[in-house]
Amino acid sequence: MKYTAIIQGERVEVELNRASDVPGRIDARIGGRAYTLEGREVEPGLYAFIWENRSFEIAVAGNAEGYTVSIGRFRVPVEIVDSRTALRRAAHQGHEGAMEVRAPMPGKIVKILVAENAELQLNQGIVVMEAMKMQNEIKSPKKGTVRKLAVKEGAAVNAGDLLAAIE
Repeated sequence: MKYTAIIQGERVEVELNRASDVPGRIDARIGGRAYTLEGREVEPGLYAFIWENRSFEIAVAGNAEGYTVSIGRFRVPVEIVDSRTALRRAAHQGHEGAMEVRAPMPGKIVKILVAENAELQLNQGIVVMEAMKMQNEIKSPKKGTVRKLAVKEGAAVNAGDLLAAIE
């Protein structure tokens, strides 16, 4: 399973795979580094691991922002971000200056709701996008002016494609 995690404000790619040949064995790739460890759930939220002949326990507690992971006396905030949330965050970093609005998922543009150089209000619709037989209105993350419309009605888009630039 692949995840994107925000750990102490830093984006980290995590991939975990259970080995089918050895019970409890986990092959992990965290931030580009590979690890092989043995682990088991001791009780809900408490895990025991062995890595390079060292054992340790990790406690995981959910909270409003994500999770707090505790290893010994160290407590680390961790947020698991799905790919759509990660794309949305990357596109909407800060609301000052120019912003890019990107497609949150693959789909088809069925209607353009604004024109280039039009004034926008916060949460005003920009385009209507069809994905998985549902229509989704993609809205402006800020008040501003449409500086560029990068799509046309009927266009197919992939997740992350530029829809509009707002200033």
